[in-house]
Amino acid sequence: MTFTVAKFGGTSVADYASMLRCAEIIQSNPSIRLIVVSACAGVTNRLVAIADLQGRQVEKLLNEIYEIHFAIQKKLNNAIQVQKALEQLHNKLALHCQKVAEGRASWRDELLSFGERCSSLLFSSLLVEQGLRSSTLDARLLLKTNSDFGRAQPDEVTTKSHCLEQKQKLESGCVWVTQGFIGSDENDQTTTLGRGGSDYSAALLAAGFNATDLQIWTDVAGIYTTDPRICSSARAIAEMSFSEAAELATFGAKILHPSSLAPAIKNDIRVFIGNSQDALSGGTYISASPASQPDVRAVALRRDQTLVTVHSLKMLHASGFLARLFEILARYNVSVDLVTTSEVSIALTLDEGGSAANGQALLPAAALEELEQFCRVEVETGLSLVAIIGNGIGRDAHISQLTFNTVNDYAVRLICQGASEHNLCFLVADNEGENVIRTLHDRILR
Repeated sequence: MTFTVAKFGGTSVADYASMLRCAEIIQSNPSIRLIVVSACAGVTNRLVAIADLQGRQVEKLLNEIYEIHFAIQKKLNNAIQVQKALEQLHNKLALHCQKVAEGRASWRDELLSFGERCSSLLFSSLLVEQGLRSSTLDARLLLKTNSDFGRAQPDEVTTKSHCLEQKQKLESGCVWVTQGFIGSDENDQTTTLGRGGSDYSAALLAAGFNATDLQIWTDVAGIYTTDPRICSSARAIAEMSFSEAAELATFGAKILHPSSLAPAIKNDIRVFIGNSQDALSGGTYISASPASQPDVRAVALRRDQTLVTVHSLKMLHASGFLARLFEILARYNVSVDLVTTSEVSIALTLDEGGSAANGQALLPAAALEELEQFCRVEVETGLSLVAIIGNGIGRDAHISQLTFNTVNDYAVRLICQGASEHNLCFLVADNEGENVIRTLHDRILR
């Protein structure tokens, strides 16, 4: 039996009209049993700001959040009933704003959870208004995590156990609405998965409920051959493999959270990405074995990259140098992206976006100081990573030749190929990245 989990992002539930379009999608797809929603667009950003402010500034932001939610509530037929529940949530939110001042990370996660808790209440109420049987389901009863507040790691075994237990209680014909982004630890304290974690939540819950399909509804019609804001000839991709999608998410396709595909891959759950504002415009299906697997599927751009080059003559014919280098980086939680080596040097890239998302410095001064005790270190910023995504790229001499001929006029700082047959990556200056993407797309994907 088909069991579909559908996730609707912040722009998809931004206001009453947007929610109505989502309701139409659900009404036309009876296999959807569980819905995961993000906070209404703009709410989480305001909650993050509240956590760092005090006094009248907090009051102003609270009023803005209030207006977003109650603008939707006032248009519901069951407005009075919903108003009472919504006011209770907002009163709790106001109380938590005072507690965050204590500086505890657990209070911050509790505060940030209110966006999804309010949007799920409103969306479930709208579904009832549209004639569907619907109720909310607290994600904190389902998604269990560790206590690393702000970027909690899920306990997939416990989560699955809770989901299957809850699945037995789900009424036939009822659509349940739960929250993305949030979970709870073993002490039932609210946790969050980090920004962009709603897709990850949806995938984890899809795996937990043994779903057959996961739908991710956003504001674009699927995944494109490149960013259409950069290249006007970009086109939507009808289908792609899990491997291609994972590479594309990692190398810059912001439509997908890089972690979100792992539970789907592990459990062979087919994924669809579509546009909630225009459900008939098509989208992208992601599965283990798509019908077509072209040499090149897409090109992606990831800005704000840093190149770290380590030099030491002690590397020559020596063992253990790499181990020592990466032990230091690991100790300072420095996440390395690409790596290339020569006899006496190592080049590696760091992603500023990923480090910022984790609240970390890119390369802490203490880590740099330790490295400089046994090698010379050069740090170069202002770079962009260009990635060509496809199948068997490393075995296709034509693709490599065409790529290198295309970038011949640009100063390429690093080339990485071979670790995966699905990508070929290189670094260029930030101010040249978009031109490289446009040229590559026109040469190999038009």
